[in-house]
Amino acid sequence: MAFGRDGRCTYRQIPRDLGDCEFGNRTYRVWVTVGARRFDSRTQYGRPPHRRLARRAANRHSERHVRMRIGIIGAGNIGATLTRRLSALGHEVRVANSRDPQTLADLAGETGATAVWAADAADDADLVIVTITLTHVRDLAPGIVDDRRPGAPVIDTNNYYPQYKDGFIAAIEAGTPESVWVSEQLGVPVYKAFNGIGANFLQDAGAPAGAPERIAIPVAGADGPGKELVFDLVDQLGFDPIDAGPLEESWRQQPDTPFYAKNYPADRARHALAEATPERPAQFRARQPLNPGRTGAPAGATGSGRPRAPRPRH
Repeated sequence: MAFGRDGRCTYRQIPRDLGDCEFGNRTYRVWVTVGARRFDSRTQYGRPPHRRLARRAANRHSERHVRMRIGIIGAGNIGATLTRRLSALGHEVRVANSRDPQTLADLAGETGATAVWAADAADDADLVIVTITLTHVRDLAPGIVDDRRPGAPVIDTNNYYPQYKDGFIAAIEAGTPESVWVSEQLGVPVYKAFNGIGANFLQDAGAPAGAPERIAIPVAGADGPGKELVFDLVDQLGFDPIDAGPLEESWRQQPDTPFYAKNYPADRARHALAEATPERPAQFRARQPLNPGRTGAPAGATGSGRPRAPRPRH
């Protein structure tokens, strides 16, 4: 439930314009998140809650979700959607693209997130998400995620589309799983997640835990606290996290596998992952290297981070 200063706000306003609820001489900012939605109690019950009910609702929310600092590198469809959703959940989001932070002023104003240079997105972050065109990962500034907090997981949402935008990446063509390649470029372990769901479903299709047909999102990567934190984030967003094994088996959720883009619930998603084979289908293989002088990236690939001499990174 969410309350504006007059005790009421519309559903459309709730995700990005939460107001305060005033009781006597004190002000409370209170809401309850149910899956991907936040609800206005006055719409639901016809009147504002008692002060103690407001406090209890706030306490339940704070106990369930610990506020995190999250760095997002990439502001395309998935990056912008995660910025909206995670900001709405109360997390501190720092978002960057491959250009000046001012180019993200509208997204920052809409969500309350902070637009930063890509080189600064991971600073002191509890979790980092890399969601850019896969071939451009190699152009990120060296050590770009190294300033995150110790043990903070890095999520890779990317897919390899060689015939559409990524060109020829020799290691992936030879069988290296896409996110293993990303991990090698970044120099840190990563978790593969959010690569098989469209931005529209990520925005609107979340549901409370236990809801029938709740969409599952697989998470591939090393076991431990990092994977548990990614699981928790997926659940907060309104989806069922399922363990897709180590990163070396993340090919099970790559494009054109039985799982990819199907929006299956947990049981069917696990079955689809088990049915996958590591062979890459023809439509997701490069026809030929697009830049023979630099195997692995098409000509004209750009970087990300702060501009620096002698070769600026935009």
